[in-house]
Amino acid sequence: MAYVGLGQTSASILGTAAWLILIFVLHPAAYGRLSWLFSVAMLSSSVFTFGLGVVMATSYPEERNEALPGTVVALVWLFAIAGGGVTAGLLALVAETPPDEAFFTGALVFSLSVFSIHFHVLLGRKRYEAYMWGWIGARASALLLPLLLYRALGSVPPMLLGLSASYLLFGITSLGELRHGFNLQSLRGKVAFSAKAWLSGLCGVSLNYLDKILIGLFFPLQVLAVYQFSYRVFLLLTVLPNTLFFYLLPEKSSGNESRSAERVGVGLSFVLAAAAYILAPWIASRVFPGYREGIDTIRLMGLAVVPMTVAKVKSSDLLSKRRADCVLAANLFAAGAGVFGVLFVFVNDFGLRGLASAMTLVQVALVCVLFAFPRFLRGEPRSGRGAALAGLALFSLVAAAFFRTAMPIVRIEEEGAVVQGTLFAMDTVVNVRIRMDDEVKGRALLRESFREIERIERLMSAEDEGAEIYALNANAGSWTPLSPETISLLKRAKEYGELTLGAFDVTVKPLVDFWMEEVKRRGRAPEREELSRFLELVHHRDLEIDERNGRARLLKKGMGVTLGGIAKGYAIDRVCGFLLERGVEGGLVEIGGEMRVFGSKTWRIGIADPRAEGKMIGVIPLRDAAVATSGDYRRYHLLGSERIHHIIDPRTGATAKGIISATVVTKDSLSADALSTAVFVLGIEQGLALLERIGAAGVFVDSERRVSVSSEWSARFWRIPDE
Repeated sequence: MAYVGLGQTSASILGTAAWLILIFVLHPAAYGRLSWLFSVAMLSSSVFTFGLGVVMATSYPEERNEALPGTVVALVWLFAIAGGGVTAGLLALVAETPPDEAFFTGALVFSLSVFSIHFHVLLGRKRYEAYMWGWIGARASALLLPLLLYRALGSVPPMLLGLSASYLLFGITSLGELRHGFNLQSLRGKVAFSAKAWLSGLCGVSLNYLDKILIGLFFPLQVLAVYQFSYRVFLLLTVLPNTLFFYLLPEKSSGNESRSAERVGVGLSFVLAAAAYILAPWIASRVFPGYREGIDTIRLMGLAVVPMTVAKVKSSDLLSKRRADCVLAANLFAAGAGVFGVLFVFVNDFGLRGLASAMTLVQVALVCVLFAFPRFLRGEPRSGRGAALAGLALFSLVAAAFFRTAMPIVRIEEEGAVVQGTLFAMDTVVNVRIRMDDEVKGRALLRESFREIERIERLMSAEDEGAEIYALNANAGSWTPLSPETISLLKRAKEYGELTLGAFDVTVKPLVDFWMEEVKRRGRAPEREELSRFLELVHHRDLEIDERNGRARLLKKGMGVTLGGIAKGYAIDRVCGFLLERGVEGGLVEIGGEMRVFGSKTWRIGIADPRAEGKMIGVIPLRDAAVATSGDYRRYHLLGSERIHHIIDPRTGATAKGIISATVVTKDSLSADALSTAVFVLGIEQGLALLERIGAAGVFVDSERRVSVSSEWSARFWRIPDE
């Protein structure tokens, strides 16, 4: 057990270290992409081993049939070659994956399959020390070789080739088993068990990787990056359940006693879950500050180590008794629950917390069904069925808790004369608070407000094929008929393009898209020289608007509009106007930190310190006005020591530098939204000059954390101290 434990521990530590090192090397989009392709390879590898590894690990210790190892190795090598080719072809044809990525992923499928059968042979022969060194060697190589190839070739796809070479290097020795001959008769009577073990193992791997495949398909790659980061931390905890499983499987198959190890393992799982909860803030906020969103995700995933440990113990027991049907049924149920969980989170916009909660819930479901199914399938008496039903009841309670706690889609509460609601939209949290004595009417108005925000989100989408902005971009070079609302919004956007001398430009989409594509391929920000051809496609003056005929066009093919710089501000203004028309006395509408207050009440609004989470550099009184902040601390990541954020300078194509936070106060939110982005790009000197020219209030924090304010800010608000 010590050898198996050391092997699993070392493999998990080295594997986690490799993925955590990549956080400092790769952009989150590339990190998420690499995670997605690796998950595809792992799942595909499980498909093309057909459960033969489990057959070897369970049957050989009992039978000692020397023809069995050579037979399963030969078959797996053949299946691995076919599996690699099929995976590469499907990625290229169905998923439209670039040829190099598809080929390297196929190679990884082959290598993972070969390595898998190798370590199962070692387990079957009880060569535990060789098992340990094989895992350590493969994972150490998988840590170093991909990084060396990335440094030498400067792009992400060859990293897959490095992973493939690492696992093949330590799996190729399995060919030595062929000297014992090839005899299909050695598999007689084991085909049914192999099929069940294969499907069971496939479902088990699905629990670990299918969620990432689905997340990569349905969520932004940055979401997958944070999820993968949290999952790699969680994998350190899974050393315990994996060690128990791989140790118990051959031991139980040989009839050895193992209850003491099981009790100790389950007890330690509670300790690990508690440690994850306590250490999560330190790991995510201090060690990896670009992944602060992972705090709650790590905590929720950490809880899953307890049911996962119990599930591994029970699975090893059932497999050793040749009850692969029970393990298969349980894993099928859990895999289905996992798919449902990811899709449910996607449809309801639950975000990262929902995804992490769903994973924990799936592990609880797996435990309940592992204990329940054997009783049902064996036809146990009522007492046994009662225990099974109790397990399913526990799952139902946990599911109810998940739906109760992870559902921020719409929440409405009352507090005195204030009705407030929360919605997840526009990729962020929306808060609306209104002063109204009639609670029933207030709730109805909140729901109408949320529907308006969702309508605007669809209207402004550059990705939704049914949206007007999508049609405008798709028809670049030709006139596109648009609604009066869209025409009006594009006119306002062009006005701010002129006012800010191009610092705010809605035609920046080609640059943004190129950034994302290059980031996925190289894992780093593109060089400025590479941006020159895209800069030619970015200029608000090349967006023509024919208001009289209700149409607009982009003059050059390849141009594109994105309204992300004013979308939240416009939505806030629409909701405030709607509520005022309905007779609401006053309130606050906030979308992702940008807000507008209306009515006679004065609100106290804090200005966030961009380098100290949870702290403020000052508090201002706000009445019937709007405030918006742009900063490099809201959406960013670190490449080494360099901070890469989401605000691109349309004039240079690079991320804006110099200012780390810019806050603007104006009468309406659309103006505050556009101006905060523009002055962040312009810098302090030009930004202050712009605000002075139009009479807007603003406060800036530069990279040295020095604070500068406009004259209007000094006149309307108390001075923020320099410290």
